[in-house]
Amino acid sequence: MNQVRSFHRMFIAVVVFGGLLLTPLTTPAAAQTGPNPPLAGAAVAAGTQQHPDGQITLAATSFSSRAPVQEGFARFGSWIGRATQLPHATPHLQAAWQAQVPAGTQLAVDLRGSVDGEQWSAWHTDLGNGTVVGLGQPMQYVQYRLRLWGSATASPSVHAVHLTPRSPPLASTDTAPLAVAPQQATAQSAAPTYRIRATRLGLVGYRTANGHIIQPRDWFVALPSWRSLSSLGGYEYQVRITYNGRSVVAPVWDVGPWNTRDNYWDAERQQYSDLQRGWPQDHAAYFDGYNGGYAEKGYVVLPTAIDVGDGVWWDGLGIDDGIAWLDVTFLWLGSDPQAQRAPEQAPVAPPSSDPNAPEYMVDERGPAFTRNAAAWFTAPCGADGHALWTYSVTDTLKRENTAFWQPALPVAGEYDLYAAIPDCALETPATEAARYLIQHGNGATEVAINQATERGWVHLGRYPFAADASGFVYLTDVAGDAGRAVWFDNIRWVPVREDANE
Repeated sequence: MNQVRSFHRMFIAVVVFGGLLLTPLTTPAAAQTGPNPPLAGAAVAAGTQQHPDGQITLAATSFSSRAPVQEGFARFGSWIGRATQLPHATPHLQAAWQAQVPAGTQLAVDLRGSVDGEQWSAWHTDLGNGTVVGLGQPMQYVQYRLRLWGSATASPSVHAVHLTPRSPPLASTDTAPLAVAPQQATAQSAAPTYRIRATRLGLVGYRTANGHIIQPRDWFVALPSWRSLSSLGGYEYQVRITYNGRSVVAPVWDVGPWNTRDNYWDAERQQYSDLQRGWPQDHAAYFDGYNGGYAEKGYVVLPTAIDVGDGVWWDGLGIDDGIAWLDVTFLWLGSDPQAQRAPEQAPVAPPSSDPNAPEYMVDERGPAFTRNAAAWFTAPCGADGHALWTYSVTDTLKRENTAFWQPALPVAGEYDLYAAIPDCALETPATEAARYLIQHGNGATEVAINQATERGWVHLGRYPFAADASGFVYLTDVAGDAGRAVWFDNIRWVPVREDANE
């Protein structure tokens, strides 16, 4: 059966000692390393490890090719604790921890809240030990993040994190509230959109700030603040990017390029509060001479306040140059304005009762199908007697194979999407959780398909698509199991007919 992944509400038991809420340092589950992990589950580790005594340190295999975002350290890793349900909703929370930070290492502790365990506020970052955080409104769920930097031989170690509801707040240490998630904001408020100078990211093989290894034609962006960084493989914070009539949605998986504390999209900025909202600090430095032309990373010679992955840049937006002005919408701050306007802007395909209404097929050997140059296997089966497959992995850090099905649709409207799953005689069993990411007119949706039991044409769902090549289906070798076959075959876009709506 198809399983559409979403952020699930989960009720997690907590232990309270004299009003002190202790959030456990929980071992991460393997499923958490896949795309779009449910944040209310186990912890999410990226370059970190939990020892038998419960302490968290950098892992032996922590990120050393480029300590993300911050120079002067040989290694980096992060740990996102499990989402915890509070005994009662609270607008203020005190964060305290027990840790050792040897010379040559650094630790940062962040916190965020949620009303329902599904939509999250931005991160409150770089907290002081014992800080009382103003959550902006009463929150029922909270989650902490640890960021650890170390030398080649030394690492911070965190032994416990304590979260204590506070009412009334301790005003002397209270922090400014951050913007809340869309469903917690005014019902009619739209996410803000700003025109920003952008660059193509590149850097294939490097690691991002959330631990992702950059792949050829990858699909994510970098913003200059830790406050809106998604977890490893996660989609908590996404942006819509529009360029010359093409519009796509991508997750925020990296921090940079010029700053790390410039949340220019927020009404209350972490730094540079004298700048207008929506005007990035590096833009002000370059165009206005702000701060003598300097940003956090140095003298600004090429202003850019968003780095865009190659897949988004080339395949999604169709940009040939390495730099462009883009309209960027920050979707965690409100409703998607383009999704609201879609029925008025894009004419819907005329309904048809003709059973032979045209459909659009993308063959894995055709021009609308692209894949990277990793190890692939072929089989003489499936649609048209040919299919591709590769071995599945559960760890996004081991991902090698990625593919896009991306047709240029001539008519906008709703389409039923079908994926061909081959019924092949192969010694390697098929994966039970292939993860198809569908980019459509209303954003991105992930659908898990059991390729071991579902064969032939499998329905991925019904979605709106524009009359262009902005929509696509994306599949990788990251699945819910390891060492199994992930199949890549034809995908069909079938226009919704009048009789299908009755």
